[in-house]
Parts: sequence; C-alpha cells; structure tokens
Amino acid sequence: MIPLILVDDDPDMLNLMQITFSDSGHYEVIACQDARDALEVLKQRSVSVIISDFKMPVMTGGQFVKIARDMGYSGLFILYSGRGKDPLIKKAFHDGADFYIPRSGDFNKEFTTLKKIIHDHQPPLKQAD
Repeated sequence: MIPLILVDDDPDMLNLMQITFSDSGHYEVIACQDARDALEVLKQRSVSVIISDFKMPVMTGGQFVKIARDMGYSGLFILYSGRGKDPLIKKAFHDGADFYIPRSGDFNKEFTTLKKIIHDHQPPLKQAD
C-alpha cells in the first residue's frame, strides 16, 4: 500500500478522489480539506505521495509544497488543479512540485495519468531473501 495524502478544499472533489484511490486497493489514503491539516499529517507519519489542489483558501498548493519540502518531505508532490498556465505554477515547480496535472473535466483520464505517474516514480519493491 502506498501512503497518499489528498488535499482539496472542494469536498466533492476530495471525496471523489478518496473513493477512487481507495477503491483501487493500492493506496492508503489520507484526505485533507486544508493544507495545514496535511502538514500535521506529515509531522506524524511517512507519506510517499501528495496530490494537492493549487487554489485553496489559507494556503495555496504552491505555499504548501514549499513548506512540505522545507520540513524535509522528499516524496512525490503532484499539483492537480484547474489553475492553468499561471506563473504561480512555475514557481511551485521551483519550490519543489514534481508534476502538474491540469483538471480538464475528464476525471477518468486524469486519474489514469495520476496513477501512472505514481507507479512510474515509486522506488522498486525490495525482494525478500
């Protein structure tokens, strides 16, 4: 199971992502409606992947990635947002985001892309002796 934090201030989108990732059976999903809650989770446990919205109240996804990286988070950080080609997305990459997946309205296609990115960037499983 891959430990995964989902962060989105839209409860419907957060619920959809949580159900979709949980139902796949490959992820241990922690859902947070606020980046501050996700930072608290990072203080308490190891997480392999963060998928975060960008435009959120209180703390943007760009601010979130910078703080998470400054705290020592070294896992995969994916921004998943309808933000577009905003200059702030470019800054988020500079601050430590690994990928940006724009929301286009085709959730199935986007979910497939997210799963592929996660699969392709996970360390290989150690073989038992």
